[in-house]
Amino acid sequence: MSAPRLENAVRDPALEAALRQAWGQAPVYAFQRVGSTMEIAHALAGQGAPEGTLVWAASQEQGRGRLGRTWASPRGGAYFSLILRPARPMEETPQLALLAGLAAAEAIHELTTLSPSIRWPNDVLLEGKKVAGILTEGTSWSSVQRTADSVQGYVVVGVGINVSTDLRKLPESATSLQEALRSSYPLNAERSTLDPIALSAEWCRRCLAWYDVWNRLGFAPIREALRPWMGLFGQPVSITAGSNQFEGTASDLDEAGRLLVRLDGGIVRSFEMGEVTVLR
Repeated sequence: MSAPRLENAVRDPALEAALRQAWGQAPVYAFQRVGSTMEIAHALAGQGAPEGTLVWAASQEQGRGRLGRTWASPRGGAYFSLILRPARPMEETPQLALLAGLAAAEAIHELTTLSPSIRWPNDVLLEGKKVAGILTEGTSWSSVQRTADSVQGYVVVGVGINVSTDLRKLPESATSLQEALRSSYPLNAERSTLDPIALSAEWCRRCLAWYDVWNRLGFAPIREALRPWMGLFGQPVSITAGSNQFEGTASDLDEAGRLLVRLDGGIVRSFEMGEVTVLR
């Protein structure tokens, strides 16, 4: 497979070896610095890269967030994109953002004992500040013919996690795992360090395990697993959807992963997308 033309970055063999050792799977493309791991993953997927291909970088110059926003990606974080080729209908693939958030929350808790919360639809928070973000992008595919040698449609799941990132290089609304560990365990310096590669590998294991469940059984098991991590339920929220703004109480996720909100007038409405703010 030829290298993607969208990037001039040079692969780092040492990083790739460390990721393979931590995760135990390949192919892996790792870099010290790239424009965006999403761009490389899209190029590789378009060339037929297999499901499970991981693109990882120690820093990004043009990290991407939702709605065309940038994701600050200085050194000290874990920035990576995973190529998936789902067996489920394309209209269900937005659920993968919540699945990836679940994997991130579980991985963070497993390696740090911290208890993050998921802010629908794609942020992971610690103490009300963003520590990780998820972005999913894909292309359409035909459900009629899916052969092993064809370049079928795909989804790229992009993840950015602030691990030991200098807070001065992050927005005020963000934090890092290292900062949260220092705050939670001020007398235990050993708990104030965390390996971005180990965290990335743990996320990959959990994401692919949940992805297998989702492919076989749909969103229902993911929905049940998500509930303990959702920080919005029971909270008064404001939702901006397009040019409209709504206020109410977040109550649950529906069977498709949409956020259910009981509006101030008493009506329960589902939101497929939108910007959510907790009203204090």
